[in-house]
Amino acid sequence: MSKKQILVVEDEAVVAEDIRKILQGYGYDVPEAISTGEGAIEAINKKHPDLILLDIMLKDDLSGIDVAKHIIGLDIPVIYLTAYSDRDVIEKAKATGPFGYLIKPFRERELVATIQMVFYKHKMEQQLKESEAKFRTLVETSDEGICMLDTEDYFTFINDAGAKIFGGVISDFEDTNLSDYLNSYNLKKVHKQNKLREENQSSRYELEIIRKDGRKRFLNIIGSPRFIDDEFVGTFGIFSDITEKKMTQLKLKRTMDSYTRIFENIQDIYFETEFDGTILEISPSIEHDSSYTRKELIGKSIFNLYSDENQHDLFLTKLTKDGHLTDYEIVLEDKDKTLLTCLINAKIIEDVDSNKVRIIGSLKNVTEQRESEIERKEYELRYRKLFESSSDAVILQDENGLIDCNNAATKLLGYSSKDELIKLKPADVSPMMQANNKPSKETSEEYYNQTIKNGNMKFEWELIKQNGRSFNAEVWLSSFQLNCKTFIQATIREIPDNKKKLYNNVR
Repeated sequence: MSKKQILVVEDEAVVAEDIRKILQGYGYDVPEAISTGEGAIEAINKKHPDLILLDIMLKDDLSGIDVAKHIIGLDIPVIYLTAYSDRDVIEKAKATGPFGYLIKPFRERELVATIQMVFYKHKMEQQLKESEAKFRTLVETSDEGICMLDTEDYFTFINDAGAKIFGGVISDFEDTNLSDYLNSYNLKKVHKQNKLREENQSSRYELEIIRKDGRKRFLNIIGSPRFIDDEFVGTFGIFSDITEKKMTQLKLKRTMDSYTRIFENIQDIYFETEFDGTILEISPSIEHDSSYTRKELIGKSIFNLYSDENQHDLFLTKLTKDGHLTDYEIVLEDKDKTLLTCLINAKIIEDVDSNKVRIIGSLKNVTEQRESEIERKEYELRYRKLFESSSDAVILQDENGLIDCNNAATKLLGYSSKDELIKLKPADVSPMMQANNKPSKETSEEYYNQTIKNGNMKFEWELIKQNGRSFNAEVWLSSFQLNCKTFIQATIREIPDNKKKLYNNVR
C-alpha cells in the first residue's frame, strides 16, 4: 500500500521542516516544503498530493487562500495553517471549503490527529459522492418511476421515467400534489397508506391514476417512509406501470368468467383427464345425464364407466393413432347400471417434449335419440309390412307427385313395377274429365289441399289402367307428418261392376 503524500506550503522554513519531520515519522510521504503561492500551485498540479497543509498568509503575491481557490476543483483536502484568528480572514478561508484549521503554534498530537481526521472525513465524502453518483445514475436511467412526496403528498422529486408514467415531464411536478391524479376511491387508499408510513411501515400496493390527458393507468407501488431526526417527513416511492398487465388480467378474468358460465351451463358433458383416464375436471351437466355427481367422478378413472372394457381399448387405440376423435360412439354404464349411449369428441394434449399428458373432450348423451331411432325403424318396419300386405291399393304422394306404392296398387293400375308408377302424378292415371264434368288435374289438386287442411277425405274417382281401360274406385285420402314434411296416403278400392250398376241406377 503506497504512502499518503502530504504537501506542506509554509513560508517559515523552521516550522515547515519541523512539520515535515513529524509527518515522516508517522509514515507519510512528505516532499520538500513549498514557501510561495506560485510554487505551491505548480507542485500541486505536478504531484497531486493526498493532502495539503497550507499557510493562509504567504509572503509573496499569492496567499494560501488564493492557492486554495486555484485548486478547488482537484478534490484535494486542505488544512489551513495560521497564526491569525482574525474573523474576516477566517471567513474568506471558509469560502474555499477547507477540511480544517491549525492555529500556530500547535502540538504534534494536534497536528497528527487533525490530519487523520481530515483523511477520514475526505474518504467518507468521497464514498458519499460515489454513492450519490450511483444513486443519481440509477434514478436517471431507471425504467421505473421514483419519487419523493412530503407529508401533504406534494411531489418534492420525481425522475424522468416517473414523470412519463404520469404523462408529463419533470418540470410539470413543481407544486403538484398526487391527489391531482386520483379519484376519491384511490385518494382514500393513499391516505390509508400514509398512516402506515407515519408508523414507519413500508408496503406494496396498486393504485389507479388518471393522467392529465384523461387516460387511466394502473401502478404497482412500493412506498417507504422518510424520517429525519425521528420526524416523519414524507414518502419515498418506486412505481411501475402495470396497465397492460392489468388489462390482460381483466381480459383473462372476463374470459374465465365466460368460460365458467359456459362450463356450468353447457348441455354436453365437458371432461379433462390424465392420459391414464383419471378425471381432472368434468362439467356439472354430468348430473343431468347420469346419477353420478361431479364430485364423485373427479379423481376416478373415466374408463371405469365403460360398459365393456374392450370399448376402452378400442377407443384409446384409435385416439392414440389419430390424435383426435369426432362423434365416436361409446356405451357407458351409469351408477344404477343403466346403459348410456354417447357420442364422444376427444383430443390428446402433449407437453413440450411430445409426451401425451392429457385427454380433453366432450360427451353427448344420445341414448333417447338412439332409442327413438330404434322405435322409428320398428314402426317403419311394421308400417311397411302392413303397407305391402294390404289387399287395397295404397299410394303415397307429396306435393310433387307419387313417391311410393304397394304391389296391390301396381296390380290394380296394370303396371309391371313400382318404378313405372311412382314417376307419375294423380292426373296421369285419370281421364281428362271426371264423371261430374270436372277436370281431373284441378280436382285432384283441390282434393289434395282439402286433405292437408282437414286431415282426411273420401270420394269416388275414375282411373285409367296402363292398357287404357277406365274404372271407378273409392278413394280414402289421409295426411300425416314425417320429418317435418306433409304426405298424403291414398287407399284405393275398385268398385265392382254390380255395385257400379246399382250406384248408376240409384243415381
